Formats: sequence, C-alpha cells, structure tokens
Amino acid sequence: MRAAFALILAALAAGVSVAAPAKLVYRIDQATARIEHHRLVITATGAVSTGGWANPRLRLHDASAPEASTLAVDFLATPPHRGATVAQVIVPVNARVAARLPHYGVVQVKIASQTNNVIVPIARLSGNR
Repeated sequence: MRAAFALILAALAAGVSVAAPAKLVYRIDQATARIEHHRLVITATGAVSTGGWANPRLRLHDASAPEASTLAVDFLATPPHRGATVAQVIVPVNARVAARLPHYGVVQVKIASQTNNVIVPIARLSGNR
C-alpha cells in the first residue's frame, strides 16, 4: 500500500511544472497614482506581446534613497510556459495595487515595462485630508 502511494506521489511530482518567473509587460499605455483613504493606489494598463500571459501586477521597489522624489514600480506578468501554443497578438492587461503611503518627499511614480516607462504625479483626491 505504501509503495503504491509513493509511486503515485512520484508520478504527480514529475508532472508538476514550475511557474515561469514574472517578466516586465511589453508596454504601458496609461497609468495613475493617487492617495485614496490613506493608501497610495496605483493603476496601469498596457499590453503583453502574445496571448497566454497571466497574473499582471505592479511591484513597488524599495526607496533607493530617503530623499528620493520618485517611487519606482515594475509592471509585471507571468509569461506562458515554454513551448505553449499562444496567439501571436498584442493582448491588453491591467493591474492595480494599494500600498502604504510613501515617505513625505515622494511626489511621483515611475512605472517600467519592456519598451517604455511612464511617470505620473501622485494625485490627492479632494476628500482626503
């Protein structure tokens, strides 16, 4: 009985593939950054170069220097598995993240992709004081 269970586990383990690491999306078309309910909310829309990409997300970098005025962000997604059959078309993607407020001197956000960077000022909604 134990031998059969071990054989099944080994077969399952052999068939499990490791997810590819996230990569920068192909491009950014639009982005916003605003303070909303005491959180920094960043949104981005863009595109990936083929079908099959998953889990688009924004990853904030740690501040490079305490006096930095720009918060760096990467626009990432998980590419299709190697050898997967995918549509060869530009596919739209979007992502949103709500993070803690950055330190006082940060006034803009720079979002990076494979082919372009977008810098947007941090807007403060009129209802937030």
